[in-house]
Amino acid sequence: MSLINDIVRQPQGLLAVSAGLVSDAEAVNIFGVNPVVGSTYETLWDYGGLYSYAASAAALSAVSSSAADTMPVLIRGLDANYWPIDEVVTLNGTSAVTTSKAFLRVNQAVILSGENAGNITITNDGTVLGYISIGKGLTQACNYTVPVGHSLYLYRIDITSGSVNPNKYITYRNVTRTSTGRILRVAEATWQSDQQSFDRQVPFRISEKTDFQFEAKSSSGENIVSIFVEGILAKDE
Repeated sequence: MSLINDIVRQPQGLLAVSAGLVSDAEAVNIFGVNPVVGSTYETLWDYGGLYSYAASAAALSAVSSSAADTMPVLIRGLDANYWPIDEVVTLNGTSAVTTSKAFLRVNQAVILSGENAGNITITNDGTVLGYISIGKGLTQACNYTVPVGHSLYLYRIDITSGSVNPNKYITYRNVTRTSTGRILRVAEATWQSDQQSFDRQVPFRISEKTDFQFEAKSSSGENIVSIFVEGILAKDE
């Protein structure tokens, strides 16, 4: 258990992971926001609706809604065998550009210069796997797929909303799906306003080749809901 031993030996174990001082482990920070959560479950990502996963690996298409966006974009994800891959593509405004690598999953996309004037959409055969809203610079999506040979350990989850109506509340849940198709919808809970914070004493483990996301719905009307997740991605022994 080299990861556990490395963390225990460090006086500030999680800080050491974030600084790259622990072998075979890295910090994972997942940001998600959905500005219009309605009365049915939606993924906490700013594209809206439920996040869909690609059926097979394919070259990605990246395009902006603004002709002014010609900056490079780093796409990080997984290939057909769930191995980590990344690629930098240079946007060509409203004309789509494609990756040379085939992606099955997208875990994050971020611009590498400037500020995006338009909405940047990244698709696999028409399925939206990444979305960068105007001016945000990176994907704001609470979905992640664990690479093969690794586990993701969730340490902290903060979820927020601005509802103040005493007769209105938000319901949220964690959804995981394995590569074999098993789906679990767990940790369902409700709250009315402000923030829900979970600092886990025992980290929640998500195993290799598993998709995970947080979803939320409103008891009535529409709400903006945001989430921040901290974890460690560690190589399995």
